[in-house]
Amino acid sequence: MPHLLGAVLAGASITVQADGLPSTLSFEGGGDFQGSRDYYFDLDYAFVDDLRLLASVARNRSDSQNNPITTRSVSLGFRSDPLEPLSVGMDLETWGKKGSLETDTLRVVMDINLQHWQFSLRPQWRTLTFDRDCVRPGCQEAKSTGAAFNVSYYTDGPWSFSLGFARHQYDKKVELLASYPRWQRQFSAAALNLSTGLEDRRHSVAVFYFSGDTLWRFSWLKSISKVTGEAGFIYMLGFSTDLGEQWRLRLRAGNQTLEKGKDPVGFAGAGLAYSW
Repeated sequence: MPHLLGAVLAGASITVQADGLPSTLSFEGGGDFQGSRDYYFDLDYAFVDDLRLLASVARNRSDSQNNPITTRSVSLGFRSDPLEPLSVGMDLETWGKKGSLETDTLRVVMDINLQHWQFSLRPQWRTLTFDRDCVRPGCQEAKSTGAAFNVSYYTDGPWSFSLGFARHQYDKKVELLASYPRWQRQFSAAALNLSTGLEDRRHSVAVFYFSGDTLWRFSWLKSISKVTGEAGFIYMLGFSTDLGEQWRLRLRAGNQTLEKGKDPVGFAGAGLAYSW
């Protein structure tokens, strides 16, 4: 397995330990220039036979809408050894605000790791619970199925590249939510496109540059909303570097814009990761 792959997967430490990837605990905070603030904790814990326990807790406070809203997410999952030729796992995730919008997602993970290539498939099943007071057809609950596919190429040098695609289907016409006034007041177009997962399809490209104990990443993402049919674009530059044997600094900055929106919205974030 290329050294860079271990660096990307470990996140907290560029060095891959002889007995596998280290465990990692990380915290990050950030926000955008429209008043949104987000915080999250992540745990990637190695236990029996190189199995990984993954857990995260996140909170987002958005003051950019007419009705400010705070959403929370919790996820729990596991992975088999990510450095083996075949790595599998599963995630359970819940996101949203009770009484407004909640999503519950079951995701299966399958990664094939070759010398220079990695192929990833992530099918998922999601239940979306909307405003229970809504009387319009299909606006209380919907089911969604989908899958994401990603292919990565790791060179013998400092560069690596990744392409991704995802597609989702819904059992009800969630497009009706675009004309529901209460939803328009509570969720911005950006939130509908990305945070809530109400996507039709998604395309992404990422480029990595690894030098010493430093990792740079540039990514581009296009997400097309199932609700509005509008495309949202995110450009992001990420940077991480070791601060010592166990601490790692993470920084990110970028902007997000909607296809028919006004000026791009800038965002930034910073975090620390501890590995052992």
